[in-house]
Amino acid sequence: MTTEICERVVHTEALLPHLATKNDITTIEATLLKWFIGTAIGLTSAVTGIVFAAAQLFH
Repeated sequence: MTTEICERVVHTEALLPHLATKNDITTIEATLLKWFIGTAIGLTSAVTGIVFAAAQLFH
C-alpha cells in the first residue's frame, strides 16, 4: 500500500511542472480578451464598409 501511494505521489509531482500557473492563466485571459475585442471591432468595421459600399452601388 505504501509503495502504491509513493508511486502515485511521484507521478503527480512529475506532472506539476507542466501545469499552468495563475499568472499563465491571467496572461492568456488578457491576450484572448484583446483578440476578441480587436476581432469584433474589425468585423464591425468590415460589415459597415460593405453596407455603405452596397448603399452607394444601389443608390
